[in-house]
Amino acid sequence: MTFYVQAPIFVFREFMRHRMASYNEESGRYRELNPVFYVPAATRNLQQVGKPGAYDFLPGTPEQSELVRAETERTSREAYAAYKRMLDAGVAREVARIVLPLNIYSSMYVTVNARSLMNFLSLRTKREGTHFPSFPQREIEMCAEKMEDLWAELMPLTYAAFGTNGRVAP
Repeated sequence: MTFYVQAPIFVFREFMRHRMASYNEESGRYRELNPVFYVPAATRNLQQVGKPGAYDFLPGTPEQSELVRAETERTSREAYAAYKRMLDAGVAREVARIVLPLNIYSSMYVTVNARSLMNFLSLRTKREGTHFPSFPQREIEMCAEKMEDLWAELMPLTYAAFGTNGRVAP
């Protein structure tokens, strides 16, 4: 199966920790990157409670949410303006891109077999009834949820077996 994924670069780094797929990401060396940045929604949980690897994220205060939004937008605009100044001055794209933050969007094709996808989904989605609890970062979980929806339509019997087996790949 091949999925087309558009997400911030920091999410792609989470994907690539899983050496279970073939990734073909657009290159900032060969084309100018568009000024599309991820800004967490006000509903994004902001406060970490518990120990690393087994913590919960709780909602932030309205002031924290506004701070995250304002600072993310400000620094993204400033970084992209610096990127454009360098490009306009004739600096190579592969050099100019070094000032861009990890919340800039990129795109990639992810090619994966069903067995590896099941393993990925068991680690990157949080579901009740799973044999192995998972604590995914919300942004990669959103990608995994969309991939799971598409896979469920494409391979309904395999998907049902995955659920019956406690979301563990056979």
